[in-house]
Amino acid sequence: MRIDIEDLSVAYAGRTVVAGARLVAAEGEITGLVGPNGSGKSTLLRTVYRHLKPTAGRVLLAGSDLRELSAVQSARHVAALPQERQSDFELTVHEVVAMGRTPYKRAFAGDDATDRDTVARALADVGLAAAAGRRFTALSGGERQRVLLARAFCQEPDVLVLDEPTNHLDIRHQVELLALLRAQRRTTLVSLHDLNAAASVCDRLHVLHAGAVIASGPPREVLTPALLAQVFGVRAAVVDHPLTGDPLIAFDHRAPAGPKTPAPAEVPTGG
Repeated sequence: MRIDIEDLSVAYAGRTVVAGARLVAAEGEITGLVGPNGSGKSTLLRTVYRHLKPTAGRVLLAGSDLRELSAVQSARHVAALPQERQSDFELTVHEVVAMGRTPYKRAFAGDDATDRDTVARALADVGLAAAAGRRFTALSGGERQRVLLARAFCQEPDVLVLDEPTNHLDIRHQVELLALLRAQRRTTLVSLHDLNAAASVCDRLHVLHAGAVIASGPPREVLTPALLAQVFGVRAAVVDHPLTGDPLIAFDHRAPAGPKTPAPAEVPTGG
């Protein structure tokens, strides 16, 4: 299913955090949000998984306003891995992942064969099949991250919304998670701080600056040295990755670009 975000604005504590954002997450593609800290990425994602209500604009799921769906209907279509994550579950890994089946069950109903198979498959996907009986609180931060991703998979959603999903993961599990997202081919909207990861895994990028979307397009068209200097305040070269051919950003750690200037109102967008 496709996500369309139309003229979205979000404000809280008397401050506008997202202002008039327009973007698309195409069906079956991985769409990335990148931008400096405080640019509005997490706030925008929270409106997609209905943690926040926009002050203006709307989020459309396959053409229908997402907020007109019931909570259960929304949970069957959209699953989220937010940054603010509970870590006090006194449950086993299997029980945490099985929570993802809640939108498909009547109150107090037990797990059936479909539920058990879905949980087992999700745990296998994130490499934690052997940890099903362990306590969630006994896991490392990276393991907890993968358990919560498995819970999102268990919802069998049409759309995945992931806010910094590689946080707390070592390099091997970062690579495996990004490869898994590509293999899933679900409509995915993901925020990433790692621009090289975003360039590698995303089909399309939207760059946020001060709450506005200022550039959109394929990573190779968006992640230019000029934009990196303008938005992130860094000096960088963009070359071809020697192994994959993806854009690879080489940052100059000795000579930063200097103070950032105000971002342009709009950067020409790519196809």
